[in-house]
Amino acid sequence: MIGYVASFLLGLGVGGLYPMLRRRRAAAVELPTAVAVELPAAVQESVTVFGEEMSALEFDANGPDATPAVLDEYRAALAAYDRASAARTEPDALTALRDGRAAVIRLDARRHGRPVPIDALPPAADPGCPRPLTGAGTGTGTGERYVSTGYGNGKTEVLIDRPEPGRPALVEADVTGEGTFYLQTMTRTEHRTDTGDHLIMAIDDYQGRRYLPDDATHLRVTTKYSDADYRWSIRVVPLSAATALAPEHRGHCDEVLHYNGGPAVLTVQFQTDDLWEVGYVCQCLRSSFHCDCPPPPWPKSTPGDDWSDDVFGQGDGRRTLRLPRPGFLVVQDKGGCGSWYLTTQPVDILPPSPRRRGRRR
Repeated sequence: MIGYVASFLLGLGVGGLYPMLRRRRAAAVELPTAVAVELPAAVQESVTVFGEEMSALEFDANGPDATPAVLDEYRAALAAYDRASAARTEPDALTALRDGRAAVIRLDARRHGRPVPIDALPPAADPGCPRPLTGAGTGTGTGERYVSTGYGNGKTEVLIDRPEPGRPALVEADVTGEGTFYLQTMTRTEHRTDTGDHLIMAIDDYQGRRYLPDDATHLRVTTKYSDADYRWSIRVVPLSAATALAPEHRGHCDEVLHYNGGPAVLTVQFQTDDLWEVGYVCQCLRSSFHCDCPPPPWPKSTPGDDWSDDVFGQGDGRRTLRLPRPGFLVVQDKGGCGSWYLTTQPVDILPPSPRRRGRRR
């Protein structure tokens, strides 16, 4: 194996991998003048940022995790940066950024033993159903990291670039114009392909947040019946960006809230014409079905069910949900953008009674 890696490194060119990296790091510093002037300033900035990300990447080409597959990904990322910095058109620069960040995502997954994402099969050409313009891991217009944008009718898949690799995240969606917007999770790895849940199903304008599980590798965007001004964007942000749940919290549409208290009863009031659901995710980032955290000794008079981690309804409704410990609340209005009102009431949990020792005879 050592001999193979050495041969691979020598095959990269005279001087090996590190001089290549030094040249790219020097180029990253001078990048604003190196990029073609035809490119928009925001795209030039994205190429500069990607060069800085590559320079800051903590990777030792001679380290124990530098397998041939890992080195292939690293080499692909460096080559993509070269293409981006030399691009003379916006599509070429954005394509290179997409390819480079995809290689970095795969590299990080291989180094840390996580499933390695793969690309979806290219769709068959259909002149009557143009694909939305988007970039996997990059925004169509700027190449901004964690952002993807598009317009028009069609279907596309976006490779998820997580701010915290291997952890759940939040996905923010912003849709304007007349049309229908569907956002669905996908898992595409070297050993598994699964279709996940529909995160968002919206008609016309929409703004909201949804919880993004850690096993999803792609986001599938499908748009239909849209007008000429229809636009959408999705942004992946860390779970730490979730809004703190207030004792009395009002909102609308989809949201993810962070609960940081002890045992409490959550009262949910919804005003909508559609289906809705409010679910609790434990601080261990698992639902109650998979969570190993023991439930508190709820008093018998406590509203709600100990075994349930969500409440749901259709139309106007009121429900109660037990919150055993800190975690996250996922608020969903499935098909509309209704209003909701959440209140929390702490529950006093009595300490366990001391055991009585039996009298010795």
